[in-house]
Amino acid sequence: RSDDPSLQVHACHTRLRELQVLHDQLRSLLQDPRFDPPLQAREIAVLAPDIDPYVPYLEAVFGGRGGDDEHIPYALADSSPLAGEPLADVFVHLLGLPISRFGLNEVLDLLASAPLAEAAGLEAVDFDRLHGWLQQAGARWGLDADHRGQLQAPSDDAYTWQFALDRLLLGHATGSEVDLAGVAPWIELEGGALDALDRLLRLLRVLAVYQRRLGELLTPAQWRQRLLSLLDALLPTPPSSPNSQRALERLRKLLNQFAEDAYKAGFADGVPPEVVRAHFAGALAEADTRAPLLTGGISFGRMVPMRLLPFRVICVLGLNDGDFPRRDPAAGLNQLTADLDTPRRRPGDRSTREDDRFLFLQLFAAAQDVFYLSYLGADPRDGSVREPSVLVSELIDAAAAYHLDPPTATRDFTVRHALQPFSPAAFGDGDPRRFSYRRQWHPAAGRLGGQRGGLLPWFDTALPPPADDAVEEEVSLESLRRFLCDPAGQFLAQSMGLRLADDVEDVDDLEPLVLSSRGPEKRSVQLAVVQATLAGDSEPLYPRLRARGLLPSGILGERQFEVEQLKTRPYATAMLGWLQGMPLESRRYEVEIDGVRLHGRVGDRHPEGLVRLRAGALNGNAVIRQGLDWLLANAAGDALPLVQFHDGGDAGPGPHALPALTVPAARAALRALLQLRQRGLREPLRFAPYTGWVLFNAPVEKQRSEGWKQWHGSDRSWGEANSDAWQLLLRGADPFADDASYADLLRNSQVVFSAVREGRSFGNDPQAGHA
Repeated sequence: RSDDPSLQVHACHTRLRELQVLHDQLRSLLQDPRFDPPLQAREIAVLAPDIDPYVPYLEAVFGGRGGDDEHIPYALADSSPLAGEPLADVFVHLLGLPISRFGLNEVLDLLASAPLAEAAGLEAVDFDRLHGWLQQAGARWGLDADHRGQLQAPSDDAYTWQFALDRLLLGHATGSEVDLAGVAPWIELEGGALDALDRLLRLLRVLAVYQRRLGELLTPAQWRQRLLSLLDALLPTPPSSPNSQRALERLRKLLNQFAEDAYKAGFADGVPPEVVRAHFAGALAEADTRAPLLTGGISFGRMVPMRLLPFRVICVLGLNDGDFPRRDPAAGLNQLTADLDTPRRRPGDRSTREDDRFLFLQLFAAAQDVFYLSYLGADPRDGSVREPSVLVSELIDAAAAYHLDPPTATRDFTVRHALQPFSPAAFGDGDPRRFSYRRQWHPAAGRLGGQRGGLLPWFDTALPPPADDAVEEEVSLESLRRFLCDPAGQFLAQSMGLRLADDVEDVDDLEPLVLSSRGPEKRSVQLAVVQATLAGDSEPLYPRLRARGLLPSGILGERQFEVEQLKTRPYATAMLGWLQGMPLESRRYEVEIDGVRLHGRVGDRHPEGLVRLRAGALNGNAVIRQGLDWLLANAAGDALPLVQFHDGGDAGPGPHALPALTVPAARAALRALLQLRQRGLREPLRFAPYTGWVLFNAPVEKQRSEGWKQWHGSDRSWGEANSDAWQLLLRGADPFADDASYADLLRNSQVVFSAVREGRSFGNDPQAGHA
């Protein structure tokens, strides 16, 4: 029955939701007039196989505020005194140094922990800076080549800490990018922030020393001395936090107790490192049995046999499949556990799994009025259903057998709760067993439960024109290039003052095994091949690129470099033949168009044209970058063709030339682009370079369908609609959905690429502007 609270089963997505639901259900029980005498908080016990994961949420859910009627008094027993204490986690991590890979993120996270960071004088901003330096210098995992060899990996120093630190320190010492003894200096190190790197080096030396020392076979007394010296080396001064000071003292006592217990037992043999790690991991997680249980509030604690006092309400959290009952180890030092599932087992043999089953039965018998069960019944990411402990399923089946329709009763017995406390389902939504006392979430739940519509657009009209004193009198070529390559991001940054966070590269603690198809590393490799070809450099190129962390190490990296070299060299060879030994130069240009001075420096100028190379097919960004240089040079009176080397299909790698332009034609094309930029800084401009390039080149009958594919992308390809800037500006609107927005997108694309590809303003004769 839905109105019978005596046996309850609740399925939640997270531990936080388990406590939130528990809080609401307990408030209901405390206010239930059917209990005679009325239920009191001291008559309720909340237990879990492991209470420590719930401790961080207890105060947030049950603590309440002064005078708040949501407050329910509680007491916590059986939790580890070091649960959640950073120093305890750091100590356990340090014991694992002999088996650590010394990954970049792993080590920096360890050193960024509050106790170590405070002792070293490092702040959060220092670790952000250090992470950027080390990642760009090539640090991934492993101390050095020898350390990698110890972990059954090739003894290669590429992408190790030694590899990255050598690059950083040599770059700072020399200030030159010239390779020295096989090391490629990294010169971007900021001189004013070297103190952070110096402190990191000192900490890393300590970790490297104890990585070896903690892997030895030592007696208990030697282990005590060695671990105390490790704490002294990393924490030369006591922590400022009282909690950390108490944790440090407890650690020292545990180390002394470890040696004293071994001495009293007469044990002086060597103890393996893995045994020491297991011992202290268990000791630090051991519950404090002196913590009070009955204190006048709800009693939170572990599921242990000595807690079988009769309570009117017993709640059990965390009854997840696989977590409870615990599994007996299949093997190990204990021969008894190894024989539990064999014919050698005899009645009365101790079994952890059977002990847990009996404990569950005892708790069920100890509950006088209500037996409340809770488990993680759904994945918080995809909502997929998770099964409860087999004991919960067996109890539900036994209870359902007393109903007229057992299958229906079994299905309806479990109350499934929403992921979020502000969901309409959290306030009932058809099931009276779901309710919430959290009044602050009710308005949000009402909004979600009502009629939902699409988000309103950001702009109904364009921003007002700038005041006279804010009108731009000059625009750099780079500013125009940035706008055309990212109009949405530039509108947010320049007009709205909103700079979105840069895309953070997901850097794993692994060296690259495959050269990225679109990353900066690939472009750097291609540029190095081109420069070596043009300079006639016959020295092996792979070692130099590998020293800069641009290529995977070993045979795999060499083969990928050979592939990339074979792809790039035809373009470089074609360009070398066309240059005929003439050097390239750069020149600064500026023109005035409608009162705006457009200026910029254009490189790779040859007397016969502006030379541009791209190892592959052209895309929208490349066409815009190269075309703007071509337009500015010709608008300034330097009549030069644009000589391109790229994948031209049947036409080969090039040269592919766009003819020189007359000054009026080049100025007209730039005027159209500047007007588009001026419009795009007042309202979101429907234009994206990759989609626009597809629209410009596709046949008329396929323009819309091909552009839609490029805009939205697929599971295998990126789409511009997925960028943060466009999602923020369009709010889910699709520019291909209606004819008006698509026509605007198409026209803007034609304006841009008619200018940078054909040297004309859209609508004019393409042949009229050629010089």
